[in-house]
Amino acid sequence: MSTIPRLIRLLLFSLVLLALLVGPALAQEQPKIILRVGSGDSGEGLDPHQQIIEMFEAENPDILVQLEAVAGRDYYARLLTQVAANAAPDIMQIGDDAVSQFVDAGAMLPLDDFINGDSYPLDTSIYLPGLLEPGQYEGKQYFLPKDYSPLAIYYNKKIFDQFGVAYPNDDWTWNEFLDTALALTKDTNGDGQTDIWGIQLPANWTSGFEYWVAAAGGSLISPDGTSYDGFMNSPATISAVKFYADLYNVHKVAPPPADFSLFAGGNSEFDTGQAAMRIFGRWPQSGLLQNPNIDLGVVSPPRDATRANVLFWGGFGISSASQNPEAAWRFLRFYTGEKAAEVWKDWALPTVKSVAEASGMSGDPLEGVWITQLDNLAPRAYRFNKLWGQTGDSALRSALETVLIDPAADVKAVMDQAAQEAQAALDQLSGS
Repeated sequence: MSTIPRLIRLLLFSLVLLALLVGPALAQEQPKIILRVGSGDSGEGLDPHQQIIEMFEAENPDILVQLEAVAGRDYYARLLTQVAANAAPDIMQIGDDAVSQFVDAGAMLPLDDFINGDSYPLDTSIYLPGLLEPGQYEGKQYFLPKDYSPLAIYYNKKIFDQFGVAYPNDDWTWNEFLDTALALTKDTNGDGQTDIWGIQLPANWTSGFEYWVAAAGGSLISPDGTSYDGFMNSPATISAVKFYADLYNVHKVAPPPADFSLFAGGNSEFDTGQAAMRIFGRWPQSGLLQNPNIDLGVVSPPRDATRANVLFWGGFGISSASQNPEAAWRFLRFYTGEKAAEVWKDWALPTVKSVAEASGMSGDPLEGVWITQLDNLAPRAYRFNKLWGQTGDSALRSALETVLIDPAADVKAVMDQAAQEAQAALDQLSGS
């Protein structure tokens, strides 16, 4: 018998066997959807992103997520350049100050249909109060929350204990705050110069100053976003500006701004143990806890006419140019959901209620203050008019600098002028 047919049969058998072994593996190797995620975070700040991405990919083997850290100071400009070139990431990280800018540029997809859809709906009640609103624009939800911070008062227990001053409580008033700051402002060596300041203030930081206006019962712009006159120069706003300026110039409980061109005045007295209190967001807390000069406490900002606070916020949204919007929604839903919040909580305040409660952060003497302040939020001025940054913000900054530099400045006259300047800029830009 010829050996050729036998060789052929062996060859065919080998091919069939190979097909049986390799076929299922080939069938499983379907093309994967690739999603790009743009973030302004860098360094160690990218670690939670990567951890969450790995978790998502393990549950969604049909999707690969590529994290793109957009470094540099011009993060928004770089993203908008990618948007204009139709090359933007599928998911973009945006701060509250740029929501209207990106939506107006046509860069983002509204999320409402995804949130209420049949395939992958999202119960938005999972989030802590006040965290959805910054991601909304003109009645639609464009972004979901990543991280946030209200304001609070840091205080150094070492200084309070040194001078026998009681720690502040969460129900204190502006007058009690002032009394505390006065009691802690000290010339310790008798040379006529202040060695310990009662409070380090953030100078001409306009976003932080919105708290003072809200606590006084005021608003910097009308609810319909059309008028500064009567709001930026209202009695409530004027009282807030005067109280704030007097902390520097009359009561002298705050160190003068080191440099108006630097963020929040460039002061560092709290970090060096030369100021008993500081009003700011949560961002430096981890470093302050490691600072040997400080035994840290955190308390709510004091109330005046009302309890108030303001929110600083970042979130994620889906690019309108995404070729895979459903897959992008699946990832976004996960990225801002409960499982991801378990990761984010080790780096920032959790956005999801159940995670805040289960982790014990809601009841923590430090972290709990930040979370409870979400019940006292006043809307930031930019929410009333997207042109706030080009109109009211600059006028307010100039006014604050004037009253802080010149103790004799007429606060009402300064704020009247600021309101007029802001109104003129708004009318010009809006075509009124």
